[in-house]
Amino acid sequence: MRFVILSLVAWVVLTVFTTVFALSAKANEVRVLAKWIWLLIIVFVPVIGSLLYITIGRPLPKPQTTQIAPDDDPEFLRRLAEKLKEEDDKKDE
Repeated sequence: MRFVILSLVAWVVLTVFTTVFALSAKANEVRVLAKWIWLLIIVFVPVIGSLLYITIGRPLPKPQTTQIAPDDDPEFLRRLAEKLKEEDDKKDE
């Protein structure tokens, strides 16, 4: 009996979690199917629908872009050196 109750609680928690997760996702970021179709699958196909959404339907996290300080960017330093050299050459003329 405990197993049945525990399974029921786990199913409800998984369904609620996945439904809220799907509702909070932006419609254009959800993969494979439309957002509303995923919601129907999550609600009407117990456990399997939730697991499918989590594995193949949810939006992928966006990679974080790190900004490099100008003095750590070799390309910036090269361009700066070229610019300074050009200005120095102009002054010498």
